[in-house]
Amino acid sequence: MAIVILLFVLIFYGFSYHYKSNIRPRIIGARGEHEVAKKLSRLNKRKYLVLNDVLLKFGDSTTQIDHIVVCKSGIFVIETKNYKGWIYGHEHAEYWMQSIYKFKKKLRNPIKQNWVHVFALKEILAPFGFIEYFPVVVFAGSGKLKHVTSSLPVIKTKKLRRVIKKSTQTDYLPPDIMKQIADTLLESNITDRKENKRHIKRVKKQVKEKKNQIGGRTCPNCGGKLVIKGGKYGRFYGCLSFPKCRYTIKC
Repeated sequence: MAIVILLFVLIFYGFSYHYKSNIRPRIIGARGEHEVAKKLSRLNKRKYLVLNDVLLKFGDSTTQIDHIVVCKSGIFVIETKNYKGWIYGHEHAEYWMQSIYKFKKKLRNPIKQNWVHVFALKEILAPFGFIEYFPVVVFAGSGKLKHVTSSLPVIKTKKLRRVIKKSTQTDYLPPDIMKQIADTLLESNITDRKENKRHIKRVKKQVKEKKNQIGGRTCPNCGGKLVIKGGKYGRFYGCLSFPKCRYTIKC
């Protein structure tokens, strides 16, 4: 009987850990993406072509883009996050910080994540020639942006349509080219569920490898040496190759 109880307890805690580390983050992320997709669905469908949850091949790997908006001025590439608490971050840092009272948690820099998406789109859409890209990071949910330093838009959901409409002042892409671009991306979209799982595993592996590099005081961007520096917000590790490499992370 004791063995059965022990087995039940182990199964319970195993499922609880799996739920907290894998299932729950996906549910929260999906809620945020749904909130942003709903906001984008209110755009004029003749002027804006919206694609949600696109998985593209990029080199030997894949990259998942939350939202793409094709319009006359170019392409909006939108990375969505859904967090509570206060969010701190700098566009050149490897990690940002989520703070809920005394609880603090690192999160991957969404701006750097979004630039990977832009590079993937540029590679796939190269035959179309020049296209203007507009990377945007959107925070859904109740989280508040505190001390976020970025030259690119990092905004809450309610400001998204305003930012898009404000940026669409020039005419680069006629309607027929807009449709061709959207069709190309839909044809390139990977819908295989097995490939989706492989993508998630690759992302987790990349995150783990970067953490190991940081632990060994090696810059995960260029392979240079990380040294301790002092700044306005305290001590941090910075790359010795600065300003060529601007990688930083808090001590």
